Amino acid sequence: MNEQKNILLAVYGTLRKGYANYWGNLAEATFLGTFKTKEKYRLIVSDYPCVLPYNGEGHCIEVDLFMIDEAILISIDRFEGYPELYQRTRVQLDNDVWAWMYIREEIDTQHHLKKYTDKDKS
Repeated sequence: MNEQKNILLAVYGTLRKGYANYWGNLAEATFLGTFKTKEKYRLIVSDYPCVLPYNGEGHCIEVDLFMIDEAILISIDRFEGYPELYQRTRVQLDNDVWAWMYIREEIDTQHHLKKYTDKDKS
């Protein structure tokens, strides 16, 4: 099997480096740095952090960028409930790189954040 090994994935929330779900999902991936999305999105924390599509509101979201292989992508797809719960969408970052990011359609009545930190959970 010829597995693709250079997939770029932008993550926010608990998948960011050092956060709870990083360790079981991305600890073996190559961390490329922290960037922001070029376009604005709406990052909210309801029961868990999620990015919503742009609707004229929001911020450029701070994300961690990883280079992953196809096996990690499949694992993260399962973790994120793709394609039922989240959609995997290509987004452009402020370094002009395009990467996959998980976006969810959800009713938006929350405060919009620029980045996720543990204290955003409250």
